[in-house]
Amino acid sequence: MSRNAPTGPILRANVARALVQVVIKNRTIDWILQERPEWVAEPLARELLYGTVRHYFTLRAGLDRQLEKPLRRKDSDIDCLLLVGAYQLAYTHVADHAVLNETVAACKPLRKPWARGLVNAVLRNWQKPDQTFDHPDWMISQLRAEYADDWQALLAANNDRAPMSLRVNTTRVDPADYLAVLILHTSARPGPVPSSIILDKPCASATLPGWQAGEIAVQDAGAQCAATLLLNSLEATTDLRVLDACAAPGGKLAHLAEEIAAHGGGHLVGLDHSTARIDVTRGILARLGHEIELITADAADASWWDGHLFTHILVDAPCSGTGTLRRHPDIKLLLNPAAIDDHVALQLAILENLWPMLAPGGSLLYCTCSLFEAENDGVVTTFLEALGKKGLQYGRAIEATGNNPSDDLDEHKEANVVPITLPTGRRTRHGWQLLPTDPRTDGFYYALLKKSADVPDTTS
Repeated sequence: MSRNAPTGPILRANVARALVQVVIKNRTIDWILQERPEWVAEPLARELLYGTVRHYFTLRAGLDRQLEKPLRRKDSDIDCLLLVGAYQLAYTHVADHAVLNETVAACKPLRKPWARGLVNAVLRNWQKPDQTFDHPDWMISQLRAEYADDWQALLAANNDRAPMSLRVNTTRVDPADYLAVLILHTSARPGPVPSSIILDKPCASATLPGWQAGEIAVQDAGAQCAATLLLNSLEATTDLRVLDACAAPGGKLAHLAEEIAAHGGGHLVGLDHSTARIDVTRGILARLGHEIELITADAADASWWDGHLFTHILVDAPCSGTGTLRRHPDIKLLLNPAAIDDHVALQLAILENLWPMLAPGGSLLYCTCSLFEAENDGVVTTFLEALGKKGLQYGRAIEATGNNPSDDLDEHKEANVVPITLPTGRRTRHGWQLLPTDPRTDGFYYALLKKSADVPDTTS
């Protein structure tokens, strides 16, 4: 703990304040880390915040049994303080008497001294309820419908802690060589893809060997599949042009730069709608030693495009993030079913906008960190059906000229699905789904589409 770190009562009061932002104000933990970092500066504070959010539904059920009536909205800080205290009693090794003393004392910095007796009585009588799935009911129902054989395992995996995964910057060091150095400092093992390393115990990234020299980045092992999937089938070319259409904060973009360098070089463009996120991305790339063209623009709008076609496009589409609940447990409290429809509409708009920018014969990799079929195979199906109608018209136009008569109009499909196989996860109708039941990866979906070489260029 730092010299000026908050004491136990103040630390717990700050965590309660942070929890109010999530539960009452519908703000993300990332917002707290950015806007109120002093509240969660200490590791213990982050542990209490993430843990309470992760197990919110179980803690809420237990607290509701204890309270004769719900606390008033203006006392939501005390309500959240009770949840933080209950989390410590139910899920940590902190001694019960210490939990009681520090949590009761936290009423003073919250300026609610009247609540001391209430907090003391509730926590002294606290009994952990039967374990719930710690997900909202609608999410449980959706996962149960889509993963009939594995839904309980998925829910349990979502409540685990995510691993800390590294990506080795292969423009600076060989993964095997870096791992040999790393294991002299901490316990680690190779991940499921060649560039990945899994730490047995998370640590501050800046303390890792080679961090300042840009030899590594922190990136989930599942996310590291994107660059290799997009470029693995790369054919020799003198005009490699690659677009990362939703690039910030830059993990996949940097990995693309490293893979492109391994293939002999090419032009890479990173696109994101947020100036602030582009600035963060620029800093990350600088540490890794990558110079990449960055554009601030909306991937669902074409006004930024100069008309030059891309040979490869990565679409890491905005999504529900349900594959990353281990890292972002607040999604369970903030996401609602209506938001899925909004995500799907945006995902389709991005694909429809970017597809004309892909060169004939080029590849587009669509990916999300979602577990829901609607955002994954569902989006790809709808997109392919729309292209199919266009392709059918295109095929009939060719036949009408007599240039290429054929009864098999499928020959004129504008897009073809390229089969994907990864070391873990499962095949889907159009792509591949990684699952958090493999403790090494988050939940990621990938679908690889190749544009027909016969599609006419409509940009000229």
